[in-house]
Amino acid sequence: MSQQELADLCELSVDQVMNIERGKSFTSEMTIALLAAAFGLGDPQKLFDYSENESFVKSGGMKWRAGRKSSVIRVRNRKVDVKIPESQRRDKKS
Repeated sequence: MSQQELADLCELSVDQVMNIERGKSFTSEMTIALLAAAFGLGDPQKLFDYSENESFVKSGGMKWRAGRKSSVIRVRNRKVDVKIPESQRRDKKS
């Protein structure tokens, strides 16, 4: 599926899909749900479940990939924690 096709299915811009793919964009729960629906996954959590991808798991999976760029994403017991810096939080107290 091309980025354009995915963008059309999710009613997103191609730039937004590209930024999500590259990890340069924080993604809302609604967008994650739209992406899961576009891929026919049903449950959005399945976007983060790599347990059936044996080669990915053997290569170190998210632990290896997330650690290369930042400490924003951590994997603990197969659950993904995303740390949003306080300066980027919408609900921060002024």
